[in-house]
Amino acid sequence: MSKWTDVRDSLVEAMKLEDIGKNLKADFVTWLSGEGIDFAQEVVDKIIEECKKDAPEETGWCKIRDTFVVPVALNVVMYVLRTVLTKAAAEGK
Repeated sequence: MSKWTDVRDSLVEAMKLEDIGKNLKADFVTWLSGEGIDFAQEVVDKIIEECKKDAPEETGWCKIRDTFVVPVALNVVMYVLRTVLTKAAAEGK
């Protein structure tokens, strides 16, 4: 089965529980802090790779943007997202 069907089936299963709000939220945060953050990191890495590859061909602001601004901004966002999700997953357990 695909990962999507596993997630869908786990959501359907979670809906049968009495306290759906807590369990669904905890399961979602746990999934997001695991597989979801890994997927987001892969996307960020690909964007940064493309920016750094294009940077030598750029001039002026675009060179600074591709060399520093975009990679640093994306890495900061990923760090904050990972930290928030890790803390949220720890509190949900």
